[in-house]
Amino acid sequence: MKRPDIELIHHIMKEAGMVVFDKPFDVTLGGIRTKDNSSNAFNDWIFASLFTKEGIMSTVFEGTTDAGRYYRENPINPNGTAIIEHGVQHRGCYTYMATGGHKGQEAFRQTGGMSYWRDNDKDAILEFDGTKYEDKIFNTNGHDMGESGEAVNKWSAGCWGSVKRNMDILYMMAQLQMKNDLGDKFSYAMLHEDMF
Repeated sequence: MKRPDIELIHHIMKEAGMVVFDKPFDVTLGGIRTKDNSSNAFNDWIFASLFTKEGIMSTVFEGTTDAGRYYRENPINPNGTAIIEHGVQHRGCYTYMATGGHKGQEAFRQTGGMSYWRDNDKDAILEFDGTKYEDKIFNTNGHDMGESGEAVNKWSAGCWGSVKRNMDILYMMAQLQMKNDLGDKFSYAMLHEDMF
């Protein structure tokens, strides 16, 4: 899937009944899972946008919305690898933390319930027909995943994220939201390539 622009992403979100936050400095945050369900690469898209008096500030970059191959084949949880449900805007599920968000580092920490599938066949392919869980906290945080971006590997057991330079953009946008008295909570729109 080629990189979509933010206008198309907003259009897809609205068609799906999701909210694009248009109050100045209120961040719209999310990810797009691609059709490649077996890769160990940063082959998904992460996006964020906010409106200002001058227009829209946005970013769309490569990242992952899935566990790396290691944790698909060796799930931490006996019920299987957590997969964030796509086609859903998970409202108010993340809190931005400058420290302590994920293993002590800056991150979007999951603090509200989300819906998931669990994939427990321990192969490299993500399946979306496993047991479904609603309104759960499985600690699928949004965090930086090193500097190189070559492979997801052990960077994710179900978290979403990208290399540090990309995640720093999201952290800066989160800080702008907070500086404008809009709080530290964020919703996460989990889209899928099939929606485009």
